[in-house]
Amino acid sequence: MTGRWIRYVAGRWFRPGHHEGPSLAPAAAGIGVGVAALIVILGVMNGFQMGFMDAVLELDSYHVRIDAPDAESYAAALPDTVSALPFIDVRTLAVGVHGSTEALRVKIVPDNATDLDPALAGLELRSGEFGRGLSVGSELARNMNLLVGDTVKVLAVTIDDERGIASDFIELRVGGIFHTGFYDFDSGLAFLPASQSGGLATGERTILGIKLRDRYADRLALSRLKAAGLAPGAAQSWRDYNRAFFGALRMEKNVMMALVGLIFLVVGVNIFHAMRKTVFARMEDIAVLKAVGARASEVRRVFLLDGLAAGAGGAFLGLAVGLALAVNVNEVFSAIESVLGFLASLFGGRGLRFFSPDLFYISDVPVRLPFAEAAFVTLAGAASALLAAWAASARVSSFMPSEVLRDE
Repeated sequence: MTGRWIRYVAGRWFRPGHHEGPSLAPAAAGIGVGVAALIVILGVMNGFQMGFMDAVLELDSYHVRIDAPDAESYAAALPDTVSALPFIDVRTLAVGVHGSTEALRVKIVPDNATDLDPALAGLELRSGEFGRGLSVGSELARNMNLLVGDTVKVLAVTIDDERGIASDFIELRVGGIFHTGFYDFDSGLAFLPASQSGGLATGERTILGIKLRDRYADRLALSRLKAAGLAPGAAQSWRDYNRAFFGALRMEKNVMMALVGLIFLVVGVNIFHAMRKTVFARMEDIAVLKAVGARASEVRRVFLLDGLAAGAGGAFLGLAVGLALAVNVNEVFSAIESVLGFLASLFGGRGLRFFSPDLFYISDVPVRLPFAEAAFVTLAGAASALLAAWAASARVSSFMPSEVLRDE
């Protein structure tokens, strides 16, 4: 027998017919739905995670931080540097014009900070101008009822060998209100030019924040700084500085990938049972094929082709649908909101907003889907069906044509 019949029989057995056993089309549809759902979930989750990472790395931790008196001289050892910004990080309290008090972290930066760091130049300003005074986040301005031009009292604490610990309030003018989309920064971070800091920076160390062309080259950067003679512990990468935050994001991603495996395990078990039913329902056909010369391995390839067709067809269909939904997820939510709003208006009710500003600190859903993760989900969906078919077709070799046909 030639190998052409394998594809022909696999195509016939994939479709249900009269007394031909269960179809694998529902299994393929199940894989497609699972892949599409996971593509959308991973895209949205990555969008939020990477958006948070970008905000943290661009405005706070940088890629490498050097805490040394001659930090700028060591920065020359890093050829792939995008920016190097010296700053002083001060944690303090701010008192507004109406007496409201909020915890505040002030980054004291050079007057030409926007020239040194492109991220500061591209910071979204709701009002005012960066560098014309204290630039505060939008949530802090809302909580303290601040507008551009208002005065804020900031607590300055100094330590002197003779006087001990002394504290005083420094009045600072609000020069700008920015918005990052990251609540912790918008509610508790401010930037202040060094020339307007007064005594706020007294006794504080200057740290050099360095951004690399590739954030994942931080380990190489640390090794180059060590080779240049920088003291151990004087440089810190963004992975170490944000260990707790990024560790939580990594754990979230690992749990999600584990759920991916469980979902396709369930799908694979369903396909396994459907394929076993098919195998037993086609005992007569298998016996006839063996009687006319088909080997057990060839008959098994028929079921493997059906499993591959169900897995690959469902997985790639789910990939296409998932990518379409992920790219247009905000439009999908808007369409659902419009339909629900129209239905609610018919009954005199109010429409629904999925991401109301009263409940969520987002205006739209970010989506980022790396190629590797999309490929992993798609291949996992296809492989689950193929493995299930391989396991279910193991009984094919035990069917003896003489016994089956004699019983019939």
